[in-house]
Amino acid sequence: MPDKGASTPFQGGIAGSGIAALGTGGFDTPGCGPRGQARCRALLDAAATLFVEKGFALTSLSDILRQAGGSRTTLYEHFGDKEGLFRAVMERHCDRVLEEMSAMRAAGPAAMAEELEENLYRVGLHVAGTLTMPETTAILRILVSEGGRIPDIARAFFQVGPEKTIGWLAGCFRDLAEAGRLRIDDPEGAAHAFIGMVVGDLLTKRLILPDEPVSMEELERYVRQSVRLFLAGTRP
Repeated sequence: MPDKGASTPFQGGIAGSGIAALGTGGFDTPGCGPRGQARCRALLDAAATLFVEKGFALTSLSDILRQAGGSRTTLYEHFGDKEGLFRAVMERHCDRVLEEMSAMRAAGPAAMAEELEENLYRVGLHVAGTLTMPETTAILRILVSEGGRIPDIARAFFQVGPEKTIGWLAGCFRDLAEAGRLRIDDPEGAAHAFIGMVVGDLLTKRLILPDEPVSMEELERYVRQSVRLFLAGTRP
């Protein structure tokens, strides 16, 4: 399941958007020293790369260990099996995606409202841009194909990914509404609407045509238009 991703790569943040690079997303295992942490990160990095290149079904634990080094004992001890390793890859990726958004809300509604259109544009481009990441596409396609077999992991994805994103955005809209900057009665509903607008049909395209390049210029223009339409309906 190869995935060449966007014509402008989004790994490590959104190119040209002003958003800082995403964090390293280290894997923290209680009671595990620096060398053990490094082995876990190597396993996660190798698994993420191979899941993108080969897909879940065609990636074996032997492939992962061959690329990452280490032992099956370490892998089984920290991740259990291939499904556990995939879950850890998925959770780490979602944490990276949400890291910058959390930093933006921490600045408070006044800072967010100071340049509201531009800040929402950055959020929208960040959300849409993550769908062009090869790792995001690989995770989603694995969940579509394997979700019936690993429903607990599929449910966990929604909890650590989409639901956290909606919750974060709803909190922002609630703060902005209370500050009189937006006219929103249902922050969660508004968050769902905003995400739907900025993502559009990009998700479907990435699932069906993962190798087709995504034009950064077109994506930026689409997100900008979506933000303006959203604000036209929510400004006081």
